[in-house]
Amino acid sequence: MTVYAISQSQTTDQEALDAYIALAVTTLEAHNVKVLALDDSPTNIEGAIERARTVILEFSDTAAFYAWYDSPEYQSAKKHRLNASIGTFILVEGI
Repeated sequence: MTVYAISQSQTTDQEALDAYIALAVTTLEAHNVKVLALDDSPTNIEGAIERARTVILEFSDTAAFYAWYDSPEYQSAKKHRLNASIGTFILVEGI
């Protein structure tokens, strides 16, 4: 079943975020991950947006997500993300 990883964050260190993006893009490509959305200024319809930067990634299934997320290459990149921003990262099942 398709799963979606959704991140909402606020950048605290642009230089660290740039380093993360440079490393993360290659991991996404290597694992055939689809980037469905990336928006720094999403349109607010209801409620409050706590952290505006929103990224939605599509994976074929939960195993594919963890194969990417747990890979040594992404774990190396993730360190930069954690230093670059605060936010949430969730995994949801498709319908």
